[in-house]
Amino acid sequence: MIRVMTFVRRIAGLLEPSLESEFYEEFTELSKYLELIVVSDIVDSLNHRFKVYRAWTIKFPKVYGLSKILSYCYAVFKFRKSVDVIYVRTFSPPETTALWLGKKVFRKKTILLLPSTWFFEPPSLKNRIYKWILAKAVYAADLIILYTPLMLPEIEKNFPKIMKEKIKYLHNGVNTERFTPGEPDIDIVKRYISSEKLEKLLLYVGRISRKKGVINLVKSFSKIVEKEPDTILALAGREEKWYADEVRRVIKELRIEDNIVFLGPVPNKDVIHLMRACSLFVYSSIGGEGIPRAILEAMACGKPVVATRVSGIPEAVRDGETGYIVEVGDYEVFSDRVLRILRDKGLRERMSMNARALIEREFNYEKIIPQLVQLIEGLCGKTRVVNK
Repeated sequence: MIRVMTFVRRIAGLLEPSLESEFYEEFTELSKYLELIVVSDIVDSLNHRFKVYRAWTIKFPKVYGLSKILSYCYAVFKFRKSVDVIYVRTFSPPETTALWLGKKVFRKKTILLLPSTWFFEPPSLKNRIYKWILAKAVYAADLIILYTPLMLPEIEKNFPKIMKEKIKYLHNGVNTERFTPGEPDIDIVKRYISSEKLEKLLLYVGRISRKKGVINLVKSFSKIVEKEPDTILALAGREEKWYADEVRRVIKELRIEDNIVFLGPVPNKDVIHLMRACSLFVYSSIGGEGIPRAILEAMACGKPVVATRVSGIPEAVRDGETGYIVEVGDYEVFSDRVLRILRDKGLRERMSMNARALIEREFNYEKIIPQLVQLIEGLCGKTRVVNK
């Protein structure tokens, strides 16, 4: 069986509200086909079918990052004789440094999945160093995976020496058995939103950060409230403090405090019920996306999406079919498209069915994970033995 090493910031099962829950679910699926060693320095979940190597780090801010780089590199050294492939699905310096070491020093096969197209902004000295490390990993990797060709122009702009022949395209995936249409668990929903506010609920799930364009979303939403005063916008996700403070300032300035709810980080297992409860999903990123997992999860739950035309998003949000695509910063059109869906039950139901059908057809784990395994097999030249 092929032995693969990969990395994740934290192993906490579906209690994590962030990408770690996505990684956990993907690693669980991959473990049906491969022997997987997952390296992490924060391990809160013990029930998993993959092997875990706990990395040692120093939990002090100024040395934590360096200790993590050294510990991840040591993991590569420790398993240098037994691991066939090093698979990294982020562009964080500890992971990309470990990939570079595995390739250049220990001659391991390496795969780098680039999940989005923003790379360490703003261009501070620290971020320039991070990007330099990432470039080393990009040019060293045997295989680069992108979610869609729509990401390629930005990738080529950032890494002009990248060889196109080592790029493969593989969609982001969703567990369509877990994320399904249906009635939400109201008791879970009530933990976050009062039940009387559910009739016209818009949901955003993601970081409250500049790149995600939440202020743009709030400005669009203010125009929606002018015409549908009982509409509620729920914002779920970790907050970038300075930006979240600015979001709250804009909300107060627009006098829509009663219509917007900040939910904070929501565990992935609860997100399903918020998605089932909402009328539609909204996403107003200003740039740097791949194909956001939250959009796919909402569509798997049968929700139409109104989102901005950024990188790979139109691959999932098909304009007029599964939702609407709007240009960045066009508040009038964004609000108009949301209102169309809110006010037209037939349109909402048609888009709902189309969204679910597209996820089942092109983005579900049953299709994506075997394709990823085939890429790993092709790189190794080894035969898979399925572990059922």
